[in-house]
Amino acid sequence: MGNSRASTSLSERASPPALRRLDATLYVLASGLAGLGLGIALFYLNFLYRALGFDARAIGLLSAAQALGVVTGALPATFLSRRLPRRSAIFIGGSVTAVGLVGILTQGELALLFVSATLLGAGGIVVASSGTALVADATSGLDRPRMFGRQVALGALASFVAISVAGALAAPVGAFLGRAPGDALTIRAVIAIGGLLAIVSAFPILFVRTPPIAPGRLDPPHRRRLLLRFAAIEIAFGFGAGSFLPFQNLFFADRFGLSIAGVGVALGALAVAGSAGALLSGRYLVPRLGTTRAAVASVLASLPFALAAALTGDPLVAVAALGVRAALMYGASPAVTALQQSSFAPAERAGVVVLVAIAWNGANAVGATLSGLVRAELGTAGYTANLGILIAAYACAAVLIVSFFRGHEPRGDSAGVHPADSPA
Repeated sequence: MGNSRASTSLSERASPPALRRLDATLYVLASGLAGLGLGIALFYLNFLYRALGFDARAIGLLSAAQALGVVTGALPATFLSRRLPRRSAIFIGGSVTAVGLVGILTQGELALLFVSATLLGAGGIVVASSGTALVADATSGLDRPRMFGRQVALGALASFVAISVAGALAAPVGAFLGRAPGDALTIRAVIAIGGLLAIVSAFPILFVRTPPIAPGRLDPPHRRRLLLRFAAIEIAFGFGAGSFLPFQNLFFADRFGLSIAGVGVALGALAVAGSAGALLSGRYLVPRLGTTRAAVASVLASLPFALAAALTGDPLVAVAALGVRAALMYGASPAVTALQQSSFAPAERAGVVVLVAIAWNGANAVGATLSGLVRAELGTAGYTANLGILIAAYACAAVLIVSFFRGHEPRGDSAGVHPADSPA
């Protein structure tokens, strides 16, 4: 697989990034703050849908709507990323996300909730595409996977705090409103609290610089081949993730009978484990194995723990197994992102995020929809099947990474200065 030293030296020979490392840090901080507020909101979405009377099929459809929203927002995200500074595109995407949250807070019909959930995904891809490109533009070499690792880690910690708070919010908010903790009005009030907290995330972005996007691109055959390879990998990851991850809260509630607060504790533990995995991978694993080897090793090592969670009847074993799985996969995520972003020129990076996100979210939507049908037929036993699909899909993704990127040397940083003269 790839030689990390060669990739690093190539990045170091490129011209200094147009954005500062401080700009990347500001975005990472903002994404963590957004994760805090949105984490509270998203934690309760499935419980809100259930409180409104929707069954497993409808909940699966609404979960898929967020993924489909990414497809809806793909063209605007690409347009904005090429014509506006990263900061402006992030603000626009955040505004669309806010509109989606308002829709979820005010609507009760399936069709209108579907549209609102779609707006969440559409705004999210605009933010993610320009934000990911911003981090890549402001870093180089081994600092790039480390910075992506810090972003994942901070997001996971924010998720832990959000879930811990969210799990405990329903009771006092319900008491204040004179409603039960599981009542739709109570849950909507908690989601509104999360949405208000997410607004604070705009503050650090105000201090990000707005330099023009660096020119340059890779030659078309090289770019097309890379895009197809990354898209295939993301399809495998997205389908596997969609089959189970959107329903982890219901997994703990249905299979083990945990209360909302108990589910919050369980998911919070997974978030802490993921945060630690993201930090440790960027600091220790990637420098020793290289970006590609580190990603593959982490994915493959996570599979036995997913299997253990699928088969156990003990909630503590399930939390521990899924915690280790989360640590390994959160460690793989920044490595894969760094590999993608390092392989494309600055002007192409945000568009690449959009295209691979379409692949991931399209497959995720299919996985989420099918998993809802499986659980509707099998009941709680359906979660075992969902995890089995995740394992198979992630194993396929690891095989694809090895097949496609053995010996690959990313050329994106140099392509931002001089057009690539040959495919990698």
